[in-house]
Amino acid sequence: MQIDVNLFGPLAEIAASDVITVKLEGDANASGVLQAIHASSPELRPALATCRLAVNHDYALPEDEVTPRDEVALIGMVSGG
Repeated sequence: MQIDVNLFGPLAEIAASDVITVKLEGDANASGVLQAIHASSPELRPALATCRLAVNHDYALPEDEVTPRDEVALIGMVSGG
């Protein structure tokens, strides 16, 4: 199964794209998507420790199911004042 993952701001700059597509071989859950990003996008690996995955506009728990119809986004560290 393939999942499109939206990227924003610095993450999009690092990946040189605002969307990456990852292929899931095993579990179709948020944890599996993060593992697939780690495996397929080495340029994003340093940032993954401070990122969260959002599925359909809500932060996802590792066990939350992900389907190709879902809107998936990798959310980087956010700061502001």
